[in-house]
Amino acid sequence: MTDTQEATGTDADLRDQLKSMEAKLRRLRDLRQQHNDAGKRHADARNSIQKEYKKLREEIDGLLTQNKEIRNKAKAHQAKRDAIQQQVRELIGQAKNSRSEKGKKSPILELSEIQSQIDKLENMLETTGMKLEKENKVLKLIKKHTLRKKELEPLVAEEMRIKVDLDNIEGSIQELKSEADAEHAAMVELHKEADELWETIKPRFEERDFKKAEGDRLHEAFLECRKEADEVHTQVVAMLEQVNEIRDKLKQERLEAQSWIDDHNESVRKALKTPDQDEKLAGSLTQALLAGSSISFGGSETGSNANTRTDGRSSRKANMRRSGAARGNRGRSRSREQ
Repeated sequence: MTDTQEATGTDADLRDQLKSMEAKLRRLRDLRQQHNDAGKRHADARNSIQKEYKKLREEIDGLLTQNKEIRNKAKAHQAKRDAIQQQVRELIGQAKNSRSEKGKKSPILELSEIQSQIDKLENMLETTGMKLEKENKVLKLIKKHTLRKKELEPLVAEEMRIKVDLDNIEGSIQELKSEADAEHAAMVELHKEADELWETIKPRFEERDFKKAEGDRLHEAFLECRKEADEVHTQVVAMLEQVNEIRDKLKQERLEAQSWIDDHNESVRKALKTPDQDEKLAGSLTQALLAGSSISFGGSETGSNANTRTDGRSSRKANMRRSGAARGNRGRSRSREQ
């Protein structure tokens, strides 16, 4: 087998191998694209469900905030009810000339009593005529109560302050009981409203948890598709390197073959050139003629050797002798005929 046949066989083997590897490469790329498409579908579904989850969570947070506000209002009514009931107990104890369990009045009740005393003393100054000495005593007492009032006010919230008529403790007790009952009713109503709202919130928790779990599941599926696509991509890169290596070999062989063909064609073109097409050739022929050398065109000979025989005698002289002999023979022939 010649080198050309061996090269042709090797080239054919490489082409068959390249064709097989390119087919496998296309299959790997298609498989990678399938994983990427599946991952994109999972990602789109995940993003959609997470968007719904976020919207539902914000809705739940808003409802929980609303529920908390209602509960806080109920607690405020409860606190005021408890404070009023405490004042009622203290007023009842005061009516019986007793103190509270701690032996002192609560700030709320003390503030109420002081305010009542201040109002009573100011009314006395405005409506009752009295001597200057007694008026000064009343003013000093009002000032004393006012100072104590300022000390107690920071301890008692505005909504917790109550007004007690010290001249009608029984009436004040009944009024405070009515206020306590009203605060209790308001508290109960608010708790009922909060409970009803809570019943509408609970089903949303189940839906929220489902969407959260579904979003996590879709995210895991997306990650799995990405992982599979990356694994196939690694195979594609390795296969592509091999394919490019074979392509480079085939390209190099084509370049070498083309280079050989180009060189051969160039040599043929140079060999077929005539003097009128090649200045160098024409110049070399001219130099040869001037030097007395013989040149040939198409197999004919020119120059001093054209009429020379191989035995060294001139072919022209031989021709002349043959011509003379022929004329002599013709003369002798005429004599015989005569």
